[in-house]
Amino acid sequence: QARHGYENDGVLGRATWTALNVPLRWRVRQIELAMERMRWLPHLGDRAFVAVNVAMFRLWGWDNVPETGAPDFEMGVIVGKALNTRTPVFMGEMKYVTFLPYWNVPESILQKEIIPILRRDLGYLDRQNMEMVDGQGDDAKPVEASAENVSQLATGKLRLRQRPGPKNSLGLVMLMFPNDDNVYLHSTPAPELFGRARRDFSHGCIRVEDPVALTLWALKDQPEWTREKILAAMDGKPSFRVPLTRPIRVVIYYVTATVIPAENAVHFADDIYGHDLPLDKALRTRKKAS
Repeated sequence: QARHGYENDGVLGRATWTALNVPLRWRVRQIELAMERMRWLPHLGDRAFVAVNVAMFRLWGWDNVPETGAPDFEMGVIVGKALNTRTPVFMGEMKYVTFLPYWNVPESILQKEIIPILRRDLGYLDRQNMEMVDGQGDDAKPVEASAENVSQLATGKLRLRQRPGPKNSLGLVMLMFPNDDNVYLHSTPAPELFGRARRDFSHGCIRVEDPVALTLWALKDQPEWTREKILAAMDGKPSFRVPLTRPIRVVIYYVTATVIPAENAVHFADDIYGHDLPLDKALRTRKKAS
C-alpha cells in the first residue's frame, strides 16, 4: 500500500484490491513511460534543484545529485484537482521568497467562483479577509466594497486579493519561480490535508508539507536566514520579498513509476490526470510508423 500511494492500513479495500489486479505488463509499461518522460528532461545534476512529481504528491530537493541519486530532503505536496485545475508540467527558476504574501486571485477563479458570490453577498470579502484594489503591486489602493465596484472587478478594472495572514490561501510563505501559469510553491492554512494519501486539492499551485525546511534550504547560501528568523518573518508584518543569491531550478513533472533511492524500491502511483494512456498510444503509433 505504501509503495502504491494508498492509506497504509493493512486493509484489503477497493483501492488496494484494484492495484493487486493491475496486470504485470502494465506495471512494466508504467516504468517504460516514466523512463520516456525522464528522457525529456535536461541534465540536472550540477546545480541545486527541486523536483515535484505531481502524480505521487512528493517533492525532492538536491544541491547536486550523487551517484546514489539520494535527495537531500523530501516532503509531501498538495497539487491541482484532477477534475478541473490540474498542476501543469514545466520547468522554472526559483528567484525569491515572499513572506506573508498577498494572494492575487487568478482571473479564472475570480470569474467562475467569486464574482457570483459577491453579487449576492458582499460580506464574503470580510469573512475571507479579501479586498478589491485599484492598481498593480502590493501597494495598490483598496477600494470600497460596493456593487458598483464588483462590476468594475468583473470587467478587469479592479483586482481582488486576499490580505496576508493565517487564512491566506498561500499560507505564510511563498517560493516564487515566475511563470505564465501562476503556479508556485507555498505553505497552506490547511495542513491537515497532508494526512490524506491522495492530495489533489488545490487550484493548481503546489502546497508544501514543511515550508520552513524548504525555505531554510532555499536560503542556505544566506546564513543570516536562520530557522528562527524565518519563523519570525512568517509571524511578522508586513509582506516582503527576499531575493535568492542562488537561483534554484524547479522541475514539475509527472510519472506514475519511480525508484525511491532511500528504499531502493519501485513505487507506483495512480494516473490521476490520465496522462499515461495517451503517451502509450502515441509511442505505439510512432513505433508502427517507423
